[in-house]
Amino acid sequence: MRNYDYISLKKLLLPMETVSLISKINEYKGKQELYKQQAPQVLKTLKDVAVIQSTKASNAIEGIIITDKRLKGLMENKTSPFDRSEGEIAGYRDVLNLVHASFEGIPINPNVILQLHRQLFHYIATEGGKWKNVDNVISKHLPDGKKFVRFVPVSSSETPEAIDSLCHELNERMSKEDIEPLILISLFILDFLSIHPFNDGNGRMARILTLLLLYKFGYEVGRYISLEKIIENTKESYYETLRLSSQGWHENENENDIFPWVNYILGTFVAAYKELESRVGIVQTGKGNKAARIKKYIENKTGFFTKEEIRKACPDVSESTINRVLNELKDQNLIEPTGLGRNAKWKKNH
Repeated sequence: MRNYDYISLKKLLLPMETVSLISKINEYKGKQELYKQQAPQVLKTLKDVAVIQSTKASNAIEGIIITDKRLKGLMENKTSPFDRSEGEIAGYRDVLNLVHASFEGIPINPNVILQLHRQLFHYIATEGGKWKNVDNVISKHLPDGKKFVRFVPVSSSETPEAIDSLCHELNERMSKEDIEPLILISLFILDFLSIHPFNDGNGRMARILTLLLLYKFGYEVGRYISLEKIIENTKESYYETLRLSSQGWHENENENDIFPWVNYILGTFVAAYKELESRVGIVQTGKGNKAARIKKYIENKTGFFTKEEIRKACPDVSESTINRVLNELKDQNLIEPTGLGRNAKWKKNH
């Protein structure tokens, strides 16, 4: 069985790309308190949006999709799930809210991982909170109908011991504080996905644990920007870097190249922080001119855009202000709608 010897990471030589990503993330981390002081209301709005986006995106990656109307009802606890897909959405909502609210009191150990997985499956017939009882593979169905095996995880019989060793090593390094936290987070998630400890829900659990670990080390971007949505938008890179970094994983002498995955996941964190800064930073520098911010957003858009996208980009701007600016630009023949109603798409006239 593979050894999870994270102390060897102390001797790890990091490529310049990795060093640059870590430096950028820590630079953004230093601005978190400033954001809280200068734009608390904007952060509150972003937090509400992020929970919905994360729940939707993390399930969509696994092919679990429901309508926005049903999603809204479930997220607001105004409706009960009536099928498996909605049950999985509701379970992820609950676990996500738990991590956001109580991360400081949630240790990372096998029992807690099982408890979180049990909650994930709370609303459906499938019983959660148990390690896999059959061997599984990470695969992809090709267009011609054939199945391509990306990776063969740890066997079901070895899984409990593997997770126990993995968590023990993580906690040892966290207590000693002798490994770069962002490398430790990346490697733990890579190893968790490579073990693939459950019959179902491994990807969603990995994303929950990513958020939990970021919180543990003081990186709060996942509270305001959906990491899951960024991953959904780069799903092919997610699976490809995971495949590349898992090659040779079963050998003990660090045969696998961790950096395709590490750089991908660190790049995801950078993308989230950039988005956070663009939302909060715009507010800091343009507080007095909301109309100008809407116009700037539209100016920078390529292709179609919707009012909903403007609302998310400028969460402190009222609906009436957005409508006023859109009507002004339409009267000036700078933009035009391509449909009617609240969800109509708009395009720029060049």
